[in-house]
Amino acid sequence: MIKVGTSLMLETIHTEPLERYKCKVVEVDDAKIYIDYPIQVETNKTVFLIDGTQLKASFVQNQSPFFFQTEVLGRTKKPIPMIFLNDPGTDEYVKVQRRQFVRIDASVDVSIELTDTYFVPTITDDISAGGCAVLLPAGVELPSGMNVSLYLVLPMNTGESHYLSLKGEIIRTFNKEERAITSIEFRDLDEGARQTILRFCFDRQLALRKKGLLEI
Repeated sequence: MIKVGTSLMLETIHTEPLERYKCKVVEVDDAKIYIDYPIQVETNKTVFLIDGTQLKASFVQNQSPFFFQTEVLGRTKKPIPMIFLNDPGTDEYVKVQRRQFVRIDASVDVSIELTDTYFVPTITDDISAGGCAVLLPAGVELPSGMNVSLYLVLPMNTGESHYLSLKGEIIRTFNKEERAITSIEFRDLDEGARQTILRFCFDRQLALRKKGLLEI
């Protein structure tokens, strides 16, 4: 599926701090993806990736983002210096829907700040890179259009947790199985936070897919 000339974003797995790289696909052949030497996003410098490095890769095709896990297999100098990665095949590509990205059912801790001294601790019902739905405690009302601050905890598959401070707007409140749910749309989300949420959603999608509970 992935084509020559495609821009590829890579990020490290099981490392802290998380590092991100950008590169281009130069050649695709025999379950391998050949890329030019990647550039670290934060420093804009070319990096050297050792064999066996585990990575998550993402690219956009036909206006849809895709993610997959890969590994550095080696390097070659013909016809130009390239690194080659394992191509797991299209069956292992996870497609993220563009419509506010895919929403993943997930119960994670979130605290909603209503005033400087009043916080509402609760959990999410689902989350995406565009927003989240949270369980609304009894007696709490959040009108549509209200701006709030959120503090979100995302536990990753690596065992680490990311703590995000976000801004959001209340979109609507509805009932689900006799529980009040409030839908919140993220506002002014920086790229680092967006990528962290996407990574969390990707991990959950991958886990559900391996269990046969999600079709992409």
